[in-house]
Amino acid sequence: MTGGWLRRNAIALVAVVVLVPATLGVTFSNEWVRYYSSRPSQPVVVDSGAEADFAGTGWRVDSTRRIASTSPEGEAARLPAGSDLVVVTVDVTPRELDENGASPYCELRLEEQGGGELARNWGDAAFDPIDYEGAEGVESGCTTDLTSPYQLEALFVIPSTVDSALAMHLEVGDQLPRYLSLRL
Repeated sequence: MTGGWLRRNAIALVAVVVLVPATLGVTFSNEWVRYYSSRPSQPVVVDSGAEADFAGTGWRVDSTRRIASTSPEGEAARLPAGSDLVVVTVDVTPRELDENGASPYCELRLEEQGGGELARNWGDAAFDPIDYEGAEGVESGCTTDLTSPYQLEALFVIPSTVDSALAMHLEVGDQLPRYLSLRL
């Protein structure tokens, strides 16, 4: 019995020292890539008033209104105290339909600009308990049923203290990780 246990098992130990970190690295890098490819991480910035072609559809912010909770319109809409309602109207022009003849469905959020990692964002308030009456003939969000140009109106309830620039975040599922950042 020449040499010790370490000498007899040196090849196996070197293999473990090399293969375990390599296996962990490959596994976690695959998961990391999959994680980032399925979440919105690559903004396509669109300046205020400009049109963007995204997901086979034209998108352009037509108008933005901010309604204070203390205004007559805000009181009529029963906005929570200390909040504002941001109403964003978007022109949508479907150009390329999917295999079922539908235009793309999107998800909308309002983002605070310039806050870095701590920037706030707010979801669509279409189902919040407010009494805002939208314009007639305007959709309350993206719809896959309409294949001709239409307008959508997105509602966001935000704190009235927000005074930074805002952008509307528009996601279409099959375009991730890219998304539109429409400056308001």
